[in-house]
Amino acid sequence: MPESLIHTIITAEWDMFQHVRNQGGRASCQDDYDTFAIMRKSQFLSWSHEALASYRQDLTEARAAGRNLLTEKYGYMMEHTAPEEYENIRSLLPAVPPEKAALVAGLTEKEVLWREDFNRRFPDYGRLGRPLRKEDAACGETSIETYAMGELNTYSERTLKLLAAHYQKLEAQGENPAVRIMDATARQYGYRDSADAQARLAQEGGHHGF
Repeated sequence: MPESLIHTIITAEWDMFQHVRNQGGRASCQDDYDTFAIMRKSQFLSWSHEALASYRQDLTEARAAGRNLLTEKYGYMMEHTAPEEYENIRSLLPAVPPEKAALVAGLTEKEVLWREDFNRRFPDYGRLGRPLRKEDAACGETSIETYAMGELNTYSERTLKLLAAHYQKLEAQGENPAVRIMDATARQYGYRDSADAQARLAQEGGHHGF
């Protein structure tokens, strides 16, 4: 069931992604379904079934209302990646009420801290990803912090609360959700897990197969 649910979500997201309009024209990543699917599946494999079902409902409701959650995600991200342009589109984005903003801020910080821990444990593999915080990002780069904030802002409060509860449970069990995500990514690129990817990347000077 989770695999089919994840496939349904990725299909809905990919359709929305195809309708995202960029200032410079269509982005190359909009023609790269394989990478899109790998990255999204890796993330969703770390979620609970309840959170996945809730997010699928978010996507269904958004589509019925004529909203594109992927367009909104990149719009929210522009607050940090393109602040001047963001001011021009700010009024077009759904307002984020205080309770939801607090949930988004808390989960965003958790995602950054999990990835910081991951990068300490698997430095060569971790180095292949985005910069951690918005102040670490060069011009044209999107940090993990900014990306997480943008995406989480598109989830319903229901989905955010389910995710927060699930992540709290994982942390109580001593798990780092970022490791789950990166393990899943590594497996889809032919490695056993993050430790295997790290060992092989270190051996080959930090560049291999991703």
